[in-house]
Amino acid sequence: MKPLFFILFFISSLYSSNLYKKLVSALYISEDFKTYKLLTKYNYKEYDNVKLKEFSIKMVLKKDELKNETYYMSIISDFDSLIYTNVEYKRVNNIAIIKLDKNTPNTIFFNYNYEKPKRGEFRFTPLNQFEYRYILPYEGILYGVAYGIIFCAFLYYLVIFFSTKRRCFLYYSLMQFCVLGSLIGFTYLSFRAYVTNFEQGLIDFFETSAFLLTLLFAKEVLETKKLMPKMDKLLNFFIYLNVVDLFAITIFKYSILYEYMSFSVGFIIPSIAGLIAVYKGNKQAVFYTFGWLIMSFFLFILQNYMFPFSSIYGIHIATPLESLIFSFALGLMLRDLVDEQNEKEKLLIHKSKLISMGEMINNIAHQWRQPLTHLGYINMNLQLALEDEKIDRMFVKDKICESNEQIDFMSNTINSFRDFYKPEKEKELFYISQAVQNSIDIMKPLLDIYDIKLEFIVIKDKKVRSYKNEYSQVILNLITNAKDELILKSITNPTIVIRVDLVENKSITTVCDNAGGINSKIIDKIFEPYFSTKDAGSGIGLYMSKTIISSHFKGELTVENKKLGACFSVIF
Repeated sequence: MKPLFFILFFISSLYSSNLYKKLVSALYISEDFKTYKLLTKYNYKEYDNVKLKEFSIKMVLKKDELKNETYYMSIISDFDSLIYTNVEYKRVNNIAIIKLDKNTPNTIFFNYNYEKPKRGEFRFTPLNQFEYRYILPYEGILYGVAYGIIFCAFLYYLVIFFSTKRRCFLYYSLMQFCVLGSLIGFTYLSFRAYVTNFEQGLIDFFETSAFLLTLLFAKEVLETKKLMPKMDKLLNFFIYLNVVDLFAITIFKYSILYEYMSFSVGFIIPSIAGLIAVYKGNKQAVFYTFGWLIMSFFLFILQNYMFPFSSIYGIHIATPLESLIFSFALGLMLRDLVDEQNEKEKLLIHKSKLISMGEMINNIAHQWRQPLTHLGYINMNLQLALEDEKIDRMFVKDKICESNEQIDFMSNTINSFRDFYKPEKEKELFYISQAVQNSIDIMKPLLDIYDIKLEFIVIKDKKVRSYKNEYSQVILNLITNAKDELILKSITNPTIVIRVDLVENKSITTVCDNAGGINSKIIDKIFEPYFSTKDAGSGIGLYMSKTIISSHFKGELTVENKKLGACFSVIF
């Protein structure tokens, strides 16, 4: 794997930092303390599987660089087996810190002797004064903050995914998990003298998975398949490469793809896609593009040794910064989704009311039929009275009163429907039984047509401050569904029983019928949008009812089959 944070075996930063090239002119190894062999990037791997009983490391410094400046060097090795060194060091656990200045010998020796032959353990990392003074003592805090930010991003957006079912949140969450796994692996192995093939393969697997999920996230959040077909094909190409690389890692225990391709490509490609999306007017893409550009920039300066301190510190700064930027962008997206969902909810509620209003027209017609007939009889009586030469004034007065009573009844019917369907903007105080009674008053004439008996029992009532009409709308939907089932199944002695009760300060309204219950195969689906068992059903009544109770009343709408039929419960 191309070195980004460390190199295997003797040294982790031999070719990952220009500070090494600035301070060390040559590095040698000896297996007999006499004959030394120059270590280069071409031959250090030959010691990966060599077991040594004793060995010596000779480091030749560039003293000109140490005349006016001071540097430090952290060394990881088996210090219990160290038999000689010509420099002083400060040891913290298995890490030693050596001060490099004008007084340091030109050549530094480290001689080791093991009880039993084993793989040689020696790795060092040059540090500047800034790293030594301000980062090294607090690197635990740096790592902890970075991991905390990334883990919170992973957990938070995983929860968001389960709530919204939007795949972009899932891809982002899993990407953060893989990044976290990579960083923890890097940090753990940075305290080791060398890395095993399994450890290398595991780290590479996390890395490649992170890049794969980054590309999937870019496709989803930028909607490239719909808005940028050509870029979508390019992203698909790199996705396939990463998938193949994952299979290769399981076989060869290292990433073949990123052995030959720069890590920054994994962010440059989404950055280009983001820039195109911004150019096409996608304002949300600004933040995503900025996040990808930040990571590309950091990787570029890390790989080209332009950072004032080591790559592992740099990546622990860049990665949580990227998480914060993307979290901010996804937060804006989530806000837009909530606003969009609220608008859809309002439209669905309105649509649900319009559908139910069609049925209510039948109720109005039925309630008006008798008063209209009565008014017709009154007019007939008045007409017959006019044909007589003598008009009884009291008779006419009585008929006018009767007529006014019928007109008032018809007017009150219209007012009831108008109040029921008018939009509510403010909460009001009402008793649960009142809201239920409103629904019953509207449905009663229609139930009478089909000889459906309705029993309303109030065991214990509750006064609440909320949206009365919306609660009535839910009960109306439940009564309507029960009525439809009773008619569809031609139930003998059809009955609907509504109970209002209070249990542990929670209002429980149940609407039960004797229609035989709901098929067990579909009972878990009846609250899903657009699912309906009726030929002409819209499938939004129960979905909207559940949404109203959940969103506006912070309660729940449940259903279960009882002995005689289905029983819906509204609890809040």
